[in-house]
Amino acid sequence: MEIGRNIFLFLVISVVVMSSGCVQQNAGTVDDGKVNVIVSILPQKEFVSSVGGNHVNVVELISPGASPHTYELTPGDAINIENAEIYFRIGHVAFEKAHISRIESMNPDMLVVDTSEGITLREFTESEEHEEGEHDEEHDGEMHEEHEHEGVDPHIWLSPKNVIIQIETIHETLAEYDPENAAEYRKNADAHIARLNELDAELRQTLSGISTKKMMVFHPAWGYLADEYGFEQMAIENEGKEPTASEVAHIIEEALEHDIKVIFVQSQFSTETAQSVAEQINGVVVQIDPLAENYVDNMMRVGDTISSELGN
Repeated sequence: MEIGRNIFLFLVISVVVMSSGCVQQNAGTVDDGKVNVIVSILPQKEFVSSVGGNHVNVVELISPGASPHTYELTPGDAINIENAEIYFRIGHVAFEKAHISRIESMNPDMLVVDTSEGITLREFTESEEHEEGEHDEEHDGEMHEEHEHEGVDPHIWLSPKNVIIQIETIHETLAEYDPENAAEYRKNADAHIARLNELDAELRQTLSGISTKKMMVFHPAWGYLADEYGFEQMAIENEGKEPTASEVAHIIEEALEHDIKVIFVQSQFSTETAQSVAEQINGVVVQIDPLAENYVDNMMRVGDTISSELGN
């Protein structure tokens, strides 16, 4: 009986300790007087933090390394949503389209702000969607239909000029929600916009001399960057869906036609198909990350990598 009582006491103490840890983990986002904010992806965390400074707590919903096309909400996300006062959404990513109703129902009092407002949205091109007629073939015993999407490219944050518009939206929202600190929000926004203008100038110089104007990617995340700095992306997949065998054959044919030797991939997706295509074109696979939190530094690395791989 003594042993059984000790085991019971151990279990009770363990539960209390674990519960205390969970409370402590989320306590900083509840009652510290700061504005509690959630965002969808890590880059937005930097955007909001740069404007809000010490007056905001910011938590991302999509975990580092996860894909916005397949991410599912966790119990931890639910707690952060319930505690949030503002949700800055990107506007068109698959995660938001799939979960926005549920997110809003979890916290009806939360202010939801679409940071794509005011941005000129691009649509995926044929080379990014594989609209080459291959979608009518039989695939796995069923008719493989054209990818289902609205055509809008959701990756708006991959153009510094678009981020400037997002920063203004974040500033205006925080200043209206917390007018006592409006002057500081304005000062912080101006400082970050200056950094983004410097980034734009550096990227323009870095990418101006690339000799190959076609950039093959696994996932078509870089359309806004390509449009802004004068080159074109060609994608292997779209909307998180693997290409069919005939699409892969067409991609290899296009790569050989344009003498493409580099395929850019990101860690959120499997690289198996990209590796297979690279072998067929005697090329290499290079990783660049569209979802890193340290946005300015990361975009400089991306620019340097693209410039180095595509040649000056």
